[in-house]
Amino acid sequence: MHMATGELKTHKHDPIALLEIVSMEGRYYMARFYLQGQGYVLTGSDDKPVLFSGACAVREYFHDFQVEAVEVIPPTGTDEMIGMPDSSSETMRVPF
Repeated sequence: MHMATGELKTHKHDPIALLEIVSMEGRYYMARFYLQGQGYVLTGSDDKPVLFSGACAVREYFHDFQVEAVEVIPPTGTDEMIGMPDSSSETMRVPF
């Protein structure tokens, strides 16, 4: 699911259980967060994901929210790049 920036502002007092800062291609980062047991991707008014220029920019955007945990999910596309099948291993997560 996704949530637009304007709608997110109406949840300023609701705790965000987990904020995931997902590294995308081209040095951009996307915000995925879990609010009231539901996962969301932060989108703009055009329903496209908001892309940040750095992990710190994501953290700064959520500065005024009550965030319980923050993790960075780095890119792990090397297996796909060399033609290996998807593995069942866990995604690497780095506490931030």
